[in-house]
Amino acid sequence: MNNSLLPTWVSKHLFAYPSGDTSVERIADIRLRLSKFRIENPEISIVIPAYNEEANILNLLSSLGDQQTTRSVELLVVNNNSADRTQELLDKCGVRSIFEKQPGVAFARQSGLLAAKGRIIANADADCLYPPGWVEAITAPLQNPAIACSYGLYSFLPSPQSSRLALSLYEKAAHLLNRVRNRHRSYMNVYGFNFAFRRADALAVGGFETDSGREGSVAELIAAGEAPPPSGRCEDGLMALALQNQGKGTTYRVTDPNAKAWTSDRRLVADGSLMKAFSKRFWGGLQEIGHFLSPTPKSSS
Repeated sequence: MNNSLLPTWVSKHLFAYPSGDTSVERIADIRLRLSKFRIENPEISIVIPAYNEEANILNLLSSLGDQQTTRSVELLVVNNNSADRTQELLDKCGVRSIFEKQPGVAFARQSGLLAAKGRIIANADADCLYPPGWVEAITAPLQNPAIACSYGLYSFLPSPQSSRLALSLYEKAAHLLNRVRNRHRSYMNVYGFNFAFRRADALAVGGFETDSGREGSVAELIAAGEAPPPSGRCEDGLMALALQNQGKGTTYRVTDPNAKAWTSDRRLVADGSLMKAFSKRFWGGLQEIGHFLSPTPKSSS
């Protein structure tokens, strides 16, 4: 990976560690830096689902270990039935973790929500890196009672199959569509790896949607013309929509660079190529611009 186009803080956490050959010194360093999150009565809970993230979890934890905040914060990882060394590495780093055997990120996020001790939930993912000011920046808008959900932007970490320059062009196009959706459908821009809300509000609306097909589900809050997602998916946007539609407040986009997450490009690579990913997401989005610009019908519930 060419790190020349990456922020210095990102490059610091992009170390490689072969499976089964983790440096004792590195583990000790990460464990020490994460010790600030081992508190009983936190104001904020960073909640992270993890499924077979052995190859990424130490990079994530290293970045979180550099968080700079004056607020009390706990770190909670939900092991979503991993079959690799994810749990072993969490234990070595002294990270509080719980186990969720039901597969699916929505189930993991819901378990994390229930187990979290903080008043505010900051949601992150195991294949991401976060800047030192992230937890402060992503949760700051929630000091305003009119805001129920805050979310940040993102950039991609380049894999051997992609380049940072090409990814930056993709991001510019994606963020343009995000701005269009933000006019009436800001909840569609909320990604699970970078958003925050008040725990009490989330519990009041029923938590994360784990079964979008059940009677009375959050998916029913999506008015006519809004396609409901398949079961257990889009739990992030559905949470934002539920908070908004049930009167908890608005959804707020945080443009502070400190609120930007750097995430793996593996989902883009899964489409076959960056060009295919671009075509799938960007051109599909262009076809829906008229829909995005139209006001969202109000829920009757």
